[in-house]
Amino acid sequence: MDSPPFYLAVDLGSTHFKAGVFNGSLSRRSAGLRPLPTRRAPGGRVEIEPADVLDALAGCIGDALASSRTAGDEVRAIAVTSQAQTFTVLGPEGGPRIPFISWQDCRATETAREMARLPMFAEFAEHASFADILPNLQICLLHHLAVSRPGTVRTSDTVMPLSAFVVKRLCGNAFLDRNLAAMTGLYSMETGNWWDAALDYCGLRTTQLPELHPIGAVAARTDDRAADFGIPSGIPVVLAGNDQTAGAYAAGLHETGAVLLTLGTAQIAYTCTPSLPPPSPGLVRGPYPGGRFYRMAADTCGGNVVDWARTMLRDCTSFEDFFKTAAAAPPGCHGLRFAPDVPSGGGCWENIALNHGPPHFARAVIEGLARRLRHRVHELVGTDRVQYLLAGGGNRQPLWVRILEETLEAEITVTGADPCTGAAAMARDALD
Repeated sequence: MDSPPFYLAVDLGSTHFKAGVFNGSLSRRSAGLRPLPTRRAPGGRVEIEPADVLDALAGCIGDALASSRTAGDEVRAIAVTSQAQTFTVLGPEGGPRIPFISWQDCRATETAREMARLPMFAEFAEHASFADILPNLQICLLHHLAVSRPGTVRTSDTVMPLSAFVVKRLCGNAFLDRNLAAMTGLYSMETGNWWDAALDYCGLRTTQLPELHPIGAVAARTDDRAADFGIPSGIPVVLAGNDQTAGAYAAGLHETGAVLLTLGTAQIAYTCTPSLPPPSPGLVRGPYPGGRFYRMAADTCGGNVVDWARTMLRDCTSFEDFFKTAAAAPPGCHGLRFAPDVPSGGGCWENIALNHGPPHFARAVIEGLARRLRHRVHELVGTDRVQYLLAGGGNRQPLWVRILEETLEAEITVTGADPCTGAAAMARDALD
């Protein structure tokens, strides 16, 4: 049996919270998984109850520690990686005043359009991770709340991103890494601090936001609050950035220069760079551990489209069933094509004929996603030949790997790199 010390990694995902206990060589000893209930409402609202966040957090950590038979005092460090943009508002007493607003929330669509027309945001792309002002950014949602629900954020309140909320529950104070901060729209990569113009626009002060730290660094140590999760006081807490960056760190992109492809809720193509890339429409950039940076192409159409499509087809009750059904159709699906468009809430099959059955409809979805990912990869790295790594739920589906290789005309290496492993690696490297 492994001997301590061990590293506890927590991944605050969009559909599940995950936790894992890793030994010093980053072998996973155990895993915990708990669903994160999400409530959708008219007007594009997507919210999460704070109680559900705490239940999922306590459950996944407890499961990981129990199944590995690891005591809290055997944990050398805790690392937290998170979905981006999701946030709540805490009152002066420290409790959430509103539900968490998910990164999938799009109620601020019109606000984003109005902001994009303002002269003060003409240089938005120079400061933020995103080249465009998007409705789900915290800056847009905060201004929308200020206009539509005055008093939602009071001068005595604090704006609390999901990762900072969890760290506060472990340490007593809120800390956020610059990788996640850059994705809020409230941070400036030019100054390395909160962006004064953005805060003024939202009526905020720096003291209403978490303290900033580098990604991959120890931000604080746990205090007696961590006992609620089976963790003693004095354990270092490492900030591991957004989940895509943590997965890329696990895959060693900073060492290989490869492109990491991920099929999760969305599709992602990710690279590591030695210097900050210039802003580019449709691409995301930001800090990476070790003073490096990243560049990422994200497509909102991914596993979410597969999950929707499988509910439309006979005998596709799971992700695996969907790919099994699709494997019975030939390449090209006898002319049937699928064009997804998640932002508009649409998508359609084209060239439907009487000889098309469930396998053709399923494979057309997969081929459509592969074409979209090829387009995003070309935006990211051009058409030059590069090394490709594949992670996420799709890496367990041989059909997805084969279709991607055919679409990209390149060999793809499947990797088990995931955000929990990357977060654990950051924790180990921060303490070594």
